[in-house]
Amino acid sequence: MDLTRLIDGLGIQVASGDPGPLRVLDVTEDSRTAMPGSLFVARRGLESDGRAFAADAVDAGAVAVLTDDPDVIDNLDACVLTASELAGTAARLAERFYGDPSGSLFVVGVTGTNGKTTVAHLAHRLLNAAGVRTGLVGTVDIDDGRERAPASMTTPPALELSRTLGVMVESGCRAAIMEVSSHALDQGRVDAVAFDAGVFTNLSGDHLDYHGSMDAYASAKRRLFEIVDARGGVSIVNGHDERAGWIAGSKPEFCWMNENPSGESAADEAAFDEPGWSVSIGDRAGKAMRLSFDGPWPGGPLTTWVELIGDHNAMNTLEALAAAWHAMVDLGVDPGHAREKLGRGLTLLTPPRGRLEIVSGDVDLVTVAIDFAHTDDALRHALLAAKGMVPEGRELWVVFGAGGERDTKKRPRMGAVASELADRLIVTSDNPRRETPSAIISDIVGGIPKDRHVAMDVQADRERAIEAAVRRASPGDVIVIAGKGHETEQLLPGPVGEIVRRAFDDREHAQRALASRRSVHEAKPA
Repeated sequence: MDLTRLIDGLGIQVASGDPGPLRVLDVTEDSRTAMPGSLFVARRGLESDGRAFAADAVDAGAVAVLTDDPDVIDNLDACVLTASELAGTAARLAERFYGDPSGSLFVVGVTGTNGKTTVAHLAHRLLNAAGVRTGLVGTVDIDDGRERAPASMTTPPALELSRTLGVMVESGCRAAIMEVSSHALDQGRVDAVAFDAGVFTNLSGDHLDYHGSMDAYASAKRRLFEIVDARGGVSIVNGHDERAGWIAGSKPEFCWMNENPSGESAADEAAFDEPGWSVSIGDRAGKAMRLSFDGPWPGGPLTTWVELIGDHNAMNTLEALAAAWHAMVDLGVDPGHAREKLGRGLTLLTPPRGRLEIVSGDVDLVTVAIDFAHTDDALRHALLAAKGMVPEGRELWVVFGAGGERDTKKRPRMGAVASELADRLIVTSDNPRRETPSAIISDIVGGIPKDRHVAMDVQADRERAIEAAVRRASPGDVIVIAGKGHETEQLLPGPVGEIVRRAFDDREHAQRALASRRSVHEAKPA
């Protein structure tokens, strides 16, 4: 694309050089991937400053550099461009370069403290099962329509995001479901995405090490719905969250649970007078619930069995269903036909990887689930769901820790929740990063009442903690291994302030411990 055309109308100034004859073949913010014809975005990040690598990018063939401070980039043999608000400008530039792909898709953004991955996964599954080819950008996976690959972060940088959306369009996708983190919203990574719908799951304490306060954290989440509003899109909001009315856009559809077992009522009673959605929980059987959904579709409530557990997953499924229905109707599917197809899709749903995922088998004498819960609120929901699987007279175990170099205030709260809901606790390491594991564990234990210490063990080695829980649990007990979920590596403190990455998958370690337990029981004489 001609550089002059690429930057036209984006508020970009030319600091040096002539953009007229230049043609841009690629846009990147990683100097290591720069090539002849690249436009290099030299921006400051949290850990490094891209301006320091501008010369390297030019040496690799970049014909232009976009920055917010040309004074630190001197004597470059390239056209130097400037923008005062670099993050948002780079996002808009990326969308233009890749052909404005988000405008060709029905894009659903999902944000909130907990439940983003589950809602996004379920909506993605529902739409594809209904015949609407749909891409996914999430914490666990990225599905660009061509292939499915592990994700490195919840919401990619703007350039990578637009590139991925472009591949979705080329691959025939008609919709995209995207998890949107508070960091991405605060940093302007999604400012150029043409969101047609936003989903708000909930808000509880997390990432305060970055945002500084709950108000700032909530404001970052609200930014998604301001973007949705600007396009006249719909906001699908958990009406039971106390910030629901404030965070929703001008076109909200509130979601609630009828006869909510937690006893929570809608944060804003007016929500019940607005067009919206509801779900009721009927029977429960093992790993499934019988749910009844109602919404602004023709045909009345839709009742079916869904292979998920936990009240929070009833709400997650409802929000995913609402988003999928809006996508189908917007894409021209008859509302009643959309309802019928989504009803069939509900019967095919399974949890996303690492979200209350049962990793034990029918031959095991205990039930083991792994979950990504790494906040007190998420841990509460996971343990409440797991308690529903514990037979009378049996016990609920939890193996958990907390991440290092992250919000420290949630650590004692996590300890308090675990001691309140679980019968047996093993406190261990999660991803300590550069922190001392014992210091993190001490913070967690500080929230556990003294009279509950008799039911608690501390084992900093996560592998040994998992082995201990599986070995010591009695037949019929349920074990929740929380904190890492889908992750396949552990981040540990290394020498000279480094972080050492080692392969670690809770699923594999749990299944290894279960195999060892089976061999011991099988070896015992009858």
